[in-house]
Amino acid sequence: MFSRKYFVVVTTAVVLIAVSGVCFEIQAQKGTQLVEEVAVIGNRRLPKEAILKHVKTRPGDVFSFEQVKRDLDSLFALGLFDKQQTRVLQEPGLRGGVVITFEVVELPLITDVKFQGLRGIKESELIAALRREHVKVEKNAVYDPVQVRQAVRVIRKFLMAQRWANPSVTVLTENLTGQSVSITFVLEREVSFQDVTL
Repeated sequence: MFSRKYFVVVTTAVVLIAVSGVCFEIQAQKGTQLVEEVAVIGNRRLPKEAILKHVKTRPGDVFSFEQVKRDLDSLFALGLFDKQQTRVLQEPGLRGGVVITFEVVELPLITDVKFQGLRGIKESELIAALRREHVKVEKNAVYDPVQVRQAVRVIRKFLMAQRWANPSVTVLTENLTGQSVSITFVLEREVSFQDVTL
């Protein structure tokens, strides 16, 4: 014998399933689609939940291309993902809606920063110059090519202030693993007559 309580629970579940199916059908008739799922793939260091905190698109929302683009921009603003490879995929869902997947590629971490060719300049002075300019190229920071280019600019400016003639800064990167990189800044200057001792 079925109890009355069991009958009410089963009836409520059937009604909820029917109503949710009708909602998807109504949305499809209006020409809009609901988001069925929001997924993250490709993450290695960062947990999915930490990434989704910066995404406003939620299951059950009406799909908005503009909102998904804002979500992607929000992830890029964290400075943790490769802007060339990270993307959003939109696929049809099982109930007529869409599944949104953020395919992320995390930038590697810097494990080591070295300087070659210092010639009378202390490494600590260069590091202090980078910090004054808020350039984050240091151990355990995220490797960001934009920050590395800014570091080259700051180092050249510092070397010119130290009276280096036309200094050049070359960056050598070594991928240690898929998630870590070592950076070496090679510093060179033009030899002037003052540098040559007779």
